[in-house]
Amino acid sequence: KKTVFHCSLNPHPDEKLSDETLMQLAKEYMEALGYGKQPYIVFKHSDIAREHIHILSLRVNGEGKKINDKFEKRRSKKITDTLERKFGLIPSSKVTDKAMKETPKIDTTQRNIKEQVASILRMVMKHYRFCSLGELNAILGKYNLAVEEVKTEFRGKNYDGLVYVPTNDKGGKISTPINASDIGRGVGYTAVQNRMQKSKRAIKPLVPTVRNKVLQTMRTSPQTEEELRQRLEEQGLRVIIRKNESGRIYGITFIDDKEGIALNGSRLGKGYAANVFNAYLSNPTHNPFLDETLYGSPYVHLEQSPTVQSSQQNTEEGDNLVDELIEDMVDGSFTSTGNDDWKEAAWQRKLRRQSKIKLRRRKH
Repeated sequence: KKTVFHCSLNPHPDEKLSDETLMQLAKEYMEALGYGKQPYIVFKHSDIAREHIHILSLRVNGEGKKINDKFEKRRSKKITDTLERKFGLIPSSKVTDKAMKETPKIDTTQRNIKEQVASILRMVMKHYRFCSLGELNAILGKYNLAVEEVKTEFRGKNYDGLVYVPTNDKGGKISTPINASDIGRGVGYTAVQNRMQKSKRAIKPLVPTVRNKVLQTMRTSPQTEEELRQRLEEQGLRVIIRKNESGRIYGITFIDDKEGIALNGSRLGKGYAANVFNAYLSNPTHNPFLDETLYGSPYVHLEQSPTVQSSQQNTEEGDNLVDELIEDMVDGSFTSTGNDDWKEAAWQRKLRRQSKIKLRRRKH
């Protein structure tokens, strides 16, 4: 049913590879994955900060048999790891650690705003887990960046999309929004939705640890918002508090940068929702977190969950060589889901049409 193969190989931005090297990478990658005897097309794309290539082929060979696709994503990771070593490329395992430490805020005085946004998003999407756009925004705020959902219509069809907006330190917009489709794959509506679904499973073992850290902090009865921030930081947590014009707290998010998670207060439980913190900070003399009937014994000690260390993304989720196979390859689909940004959907259709034409010509 799904006969089209599509993957994307994305060298690190610091790598400046010639067309010949990119073609050799594509050739060896396809041979190792089992598509060496298949006709395929390689496109070089430069819509994001790094040049990358798309590879299109068929999943059915000349005898009408399906190419083996078992454990395709896992095999792809091993192949690209090997190619990294062979071609002396920047190891993918080192990219995330370095990016976490060196990723700066958006600087709108520079001309390469789109490249800056792409760099931040690559790091965030690799390292952090979040279950809502609000939680993603809490993460992005550190880098003076925000994400917004937009709806548009193209040729009579409705599309859900995302735009990314540079902001100042107070969260105010200071530049023109950038369509996710202008940044590249992996940051559009569908990709972010998929990321949120995966995150819901990944964060479950981490919630008790974060909840306990917040509880122990609140039981020290911080008298001001600043005290709350400082004491949470001592526990390895950042807190993002959102207020309306009247100063009422309507949102609160806790971020563990080391573990790469962002959790809205309500995700920790009803007793940690924004309205609870609003009531407490409005009147610190009444501390509901000391109530054992509501929050349990005050003598619970902070403990690291044994699942924390192993809960980080597995080796299949890294920014490999060259990036892992895109999601569409894993499920065998190369069709628009209806929620993709329309520009990206149009680009996919163009590739698909061109591949069919060229493959047809090769048969004659």
